[in-house]
Amino acid sequence: MLGVIGAATYFEFIYNGPPTVYSIVLWIVVVPMLLATTVDGVQDHPLYQPLLYAGFVLVGTLQYLDGHWFLLAGLFIICGVLGLLSVFRQKRSLFGSG
Repeated sequence: MLGVIGAATYFEFIYNGPPTVYSIVLWIVVVPMLLATTVDGVQDHPLYQPLLYAGFVLVGTLQYLDGHWFLLAGLFIICGVLGLLSVFRQKRSLFGSG
């Protein structure tokens, strides 16, 4: 995973030229999301899924504001919102059934 992150960092910040503010903030969001997938047991944490889906929405928003990949940005936002709705519906039904 570190190799992928290193190569992507080189491509994003050196090969493509000077980064925008949105690219830097996007990188601050994406790298921890990628590193969290390599930690055992992190998926079992109750906040993992809501934070992951909120991260999708944030990534899509930053991609849109950066002016690149509008279709991909829209897909990230839609999937993030649908994921958040699914998680909150599951938690509501879990606590509402008692």
